[in-house]
Amino acid sequence: MNGLRSERPSPPAHRAHFDPTGSGQLSSAIVRAIVTATDRSPGQLTPLYEAIDPDALERLLEHAATSTVDAAAFGLEFSVDDLEVVVTGDGGISVYDCGDDPEPDEGTGSESGVEFEYEQ
Repeated sequence: MNGLRSERPSPPAHRAHFDPTGSGQLSSAIVRAIVTATDRSPGQLTPLYEAIDPDALERLLEHAATSTVDAAAFGLEFSVDDLEVVVTGDGGISVYDCGDDPEPDEGTGSESGVEFEYEQ
């Protein structure tokens, strides 16, 4: 995947996998991955819905799972707290700790902090 942080030189703080064909919710798997990566309780985290629409996230994964294109070609990145979360259509979840990230904060609050990538 070309533009997502999943290709940055530092490894993720935590990697997890979600079964896109299973009955569990992706948003719950993401929260568990963040909890594991940060050693915080779910109550100490910013609610996921403040960073991204969980229903849209589920629909993206459903689309990737039923697409004729390789599911790994779908990717979504978003920020929550001091973390970057990368989700791929094949069920990969990578959590990066960006608390010490050298990138300047250019946010004015007008950007969503969500990147989507689809390779053909």
